Amino acid sequence: MSIVKDILREEKERLQNLCDKYERELLALPKGSLSKKQRGNQWYYYIAFREGSNVQFRYIGKEGSKQVREMREKILQRRKIEKQLKEIKQNMREIEKGLGGK
Repeated sequence: MSIVKDILREEKERLQNLCDKYERELLALPKGSLSKKQRGNQWYYYIAFREGSNVQFRYIGKEGSKQVREMREKILQRRKIEKQLKEIKQNMREIEKGLGGK
């Protein structure tokens, strides 16, 4: 049984390192989502995020602009990392159970 516990401990350490890496990456990515608003015949994009109990909007750019494309990519990357982080934390909980709650 010691071999299994050693393997679980190694996996837990690997997952913790991965979790730390993803959390550092999330700090560099924008929070929130894109909001599209029309003014006249033009569409403009804003990033909407919560600051306390208020929703804030920050202007990004016109539809089709480089800034909007980059922001969309960063938000998609953030969501992907958040999903992976959630799975990692679930795996770590399962490993904790396998180690007897240590």
